[in-house]
Amino acid sequence: MLAYLTAHAGNLKISTLQRHLTAIREAHRYAGFELDTSDVSFRDVWRGIRNAHGTPANQKAALITATLRRALAALPDNLLGYRDRALLLIGFAAALRRSELASLEVAQRDGACGWIEESVEGLTVHIARSKTDQTGEGDAIGIPYGSSPETCPVRAYKAWLQNSCISAGPAFRRITRHGRMGSKAITDRTVARVVKRAVARAALSDGLSGEDAKLLASKFGGHSLRAGLATSAAMNDAPGHAIQRQLRHTRFDTTMRYIRAGQLFKQNAAGMAGL
Repeated sequence: MLAYLTAHAGNLKISTLQRHLTAIREAHRYAGFELDTSDVSFRDVWRGIRNAHGTPANQKAALITATLRRALAALPDNLLGYRDRALLLIGFAAALRRSELASLEVAQRDGACGWIEESVEGLTVHIARSKTDQTGEGDAIGIPYGSSPETCPVRAYKAWLQNSCISAGPAFRRITRHGRMGSKAITDRTVARVVKRAVARAALSDGLSGEDAKLLASKFGGHSLRAGLATSAAMNDAPGHAIQRQLRHTRFDTTMRYIRAGQLFKQNAAGMAGL
């Protein structure tokens, strides 16, 4: 194992090596052998590899509420605009991973990965299986009505269903450049493209050049919706446990990364030092 790690260190990312390590450990377990990675010599080598070859995580920028609001305002007033508005707001409010968002359906059915249920209080997004729920127990995420009609995820979703006439099957479907809607669900890559396109439109409406708008949009992606909800909620002093629950994190230290980003300038020691 140590020979494998040292041979590939520098050629593969640390995250890739970590996945390989997990796969090798599981293969040993399946074959009836125990691979001990708690040995001091192994931990020292692994720590050295991470220190020497580790790189900062290349995470996409968070689409915070102010930027999202401008992106929504720049959407076209057509079927594509209705879909993208609902997709952006549902993905943001429920803090969904892009694969979860792409696979949502409008009603529950056998084999569905996730679906949306309407109620008097708002929407409930049901996730049958997620990244942190490999046993398939499922989870439910509440989306209440927004205080502003322009940014309300519930109203946006209902408007999309009304204009698309969708009553069953995939909630978010492919739309051609000619404005024709298909029957198949969008992919997770489409979610990333929708986010980038919306950010670029907002940048152009703000007066940026086409090249600058494209450069800005490249910093965003599908994860920007999930990160945007967490960061925006932290900026507005939402309790940490509430953010953790909406993101469905099993570990609070994972949630803390977003809280730190959202509260970077709140209760800041430098700002309270009398400069």
